[in-house]
Amino acid sequence: MPTILPEDPLSTPAAQESLARIASLVDRIEEATASPQNQGRGQRHPNVTFALEEPMTWVRLWNLDVPRYFSDPLFYVETTLKQKLWRWDTFPEDNLPMTLEIPASLSMYPEYTFVGMELYFSPEGIPTIQTDHPLTRIPDLRLLKPVDFKTSGWMPRVLRWWDDVNRIVAGRLKVINAMTWWRGCLDLAMQLRSYEMLMLDIAERPQFVHNLMEYLTEQRCCWWGAYSEHFNLKLKPTDIGEDWLNVPFISPDFFRDFVLPRFLEIEAFHGGIANIHSCGNQTPLQRYFLEIKSFNNYEVSPWTSLEKTLVNLPADKKLLIGLHPNDALFASPEQIESRLRGIMAACDGRSYDIGTSGLTPILETHEAFIKQVNIWAGVVRRVFG
Repeated sequence: MPTILPEDPLSTPAAQESLARIASLVDRIEEATASPQNQGRGQRHPNVTFALEEPMTWVRLWNLDVPRYFSDPLFYVETTLKQKLWRWDTFPEDNLPMTLEIPASLSMYPEYTFVGMELYFSPEGIPTIQTDHPLTRIPDLRLLKPVDFKTSGWMPRVLRWWDDVNRIVAGRLKVINAMTWWRGCLDLAMQLRSYEMLMLDIAERPQFVHNLMEYLTEQRCCWWGAYSEHFNLKLKPTDIGEDWLNVPFISPDFFRDFVLPRFLEIEAFHGGIANIHSCGNQTPLQRYFLEIKSFNNYEVSPWTSLEKTLVNLPADKKLLIGLHPNDALFASPEQIESRLRGIMAACDGRSYDIGTSGLTPILETHEAFIKQVNIWAGVVRRVFG
């Protein structure tokens, strides 16, 4: 009896219609990328732009079907290209350049699944990470399984998604892998044990905390080694996301003793640390960051003191200054300009960029949101040229 091969999902009539729409969208993106309006975008110093909160912005603006968006690769690619063009058309004074790129993303936090935690997203795109892992109840590292690059957590889905997106765009766009291991050992340890239990562990079983941090760092490095081998890439300086780097929720001494040694291991493995992200107050930790010799791009979150940062860090360190969304969405043009000119004066002679945390359409109407973001972008253009 002859073998019946499954039908190529891209060969169906519906898929062919979607591919035709995608090809048309890519044509428009190519045109925008080559346009005079795009020349010079992203080249301003400092570079000042805004972020949109993903995917919640599109749920509010377009009633985005989030489960479908992250499960149907044709719908994902087509929708993502429409998002790029919507931003291009809607914010003419935006400084973000149009590029011939598309992210391959399954939204936030895939690395939590790599170490055995469940991850769910609401229809609105809000993530929920498991809070009752067996390790939460019992401080025993034997409850954690070694991470397998091809089979742990979402990895089979990640690899399929990467292949699907690349196949759909067929080389016309560069695909950026946004499904990598970004989180550091602290964020994962906090989620596995809970904040309360990890703080108790520091007092009652500090060696367990060291062992947990070491284990998670080792697994992260092994994953990146397998990633580089799978995609035939060289290791390069890495970014680390650690939102629990937030004083007073942790102390500077805790960071020095339990986290910094792991960062130094990651630095040695990757050949450098390019960026450390935290939405929290990093100011008291900056003196220890300086021990990471390859680290030169310092985030200054809305909860980190710019004034103290300028004292703490040498002038050759670049600052990535994050504005609170309220600084863009609920400020008058005069307030926006005053804030930006204050940063300009304070950072005179230093290298710095400015961005916003993710903006979400929370004003009374979508039109009001668009108008306010355009006001902000216009003030930025006037202040920085």
